[in-house]
Amino acid sequence: MAAVSVVLVGMAISQFWIADAHLADLAAYLAVWVPLGASVLVASFWHGTRSLVRDVGLRFRPLDALWGLSVGLLARVAASIVEISIYGRMGSGGVTLDEPLHDAWWLFGALLAPVLIAPFIEEVFFRGLLLRAVSGVTVSNGGGRMLSAGIAVTVSALVFAALHVLVVGGGSGNSYLAAVLVVGLSTLVFGLAAGILAVTTGRIGGAIIAHVTFNALVVVPAVF
Repeated sequence: MAAVSVVLVGMAISQFWIADAHLADLAAYLAVWVPLGASVLVASFWHGTRSLVRDVGLRFRPLDALWGLSVGLLARVAASIVEISIYGRMGSGGVTLDEPLHDAWWLFGALLAPVLIAPFIEEVFFRGLLLRAVSGVTVSNGGGRMLSAGIAVTVSALVFAALHVLVVGGGSGNSYLAAVLVVGLSTLVFGLAAGILAVTTGRIGGAIIAHVTFNALVVVPAVF
C-alpha cells in the first residue's frame, strides 16, 4: 500500500498536479506515513491486543539510548563506506538543502520529518509490526526461533530498503543506478542492524533511536 502511494504521489508531483513545493514534500511524506501507520493501528486493533507496547514492542529503556546511538553510528559508517565504494567519495548521495527560511515548513521538512517523525513511524511498522508478523508466521509453520528471527530480520530489512529505493524516483543512466545502489545498500544495512537490535532486546525503542541517529548524522550537518 505504501509503495503504491509513493508511486502515485511521485506521478502527481512529476506531472505538476501538486505544484506547491511545500505541499509536494508533505504529500511525499504522507504517502509513506499514512499506509504504514494505518497498517499498524488496524493490525493492533483487529488482530492484536490494542496495545502497541504488547503488539509491536513499543517500549523504551535507558539502555536503548546507548544501543541505539551505537547501532545508528555504525550503520552510518557502513553507509558512508558504501558511498565511497560507489561514488568514489563520501557525501555524493547525501542531503543538500537550499538556503533555509527557518519557518514552520523548514522546521518540518528539514528536521521534524526526516529526523523524528519518519524514524518513529517506520520503525513501528518495519521492526515492530512486519518483523513480528513474519517471525510469528515462520514459527507457526514449524520454524525454530533462531531461523524465524533471521528470516524476519531479513524480510523486514529488504522491504525497508525497497521502499526507500522507490523514493529515489525515476531516472536513467549510471548516475541513477548509482543512487539506487547507494540508497538500497545503505538502508538494507541499517534495516538488518535495527532488526537484530529489535530481536535482541525484544522491543523497538533502541531501533527508533538508531534510526533517528542514522538520519540525523546526514540531515543535521546539511541543515546547519
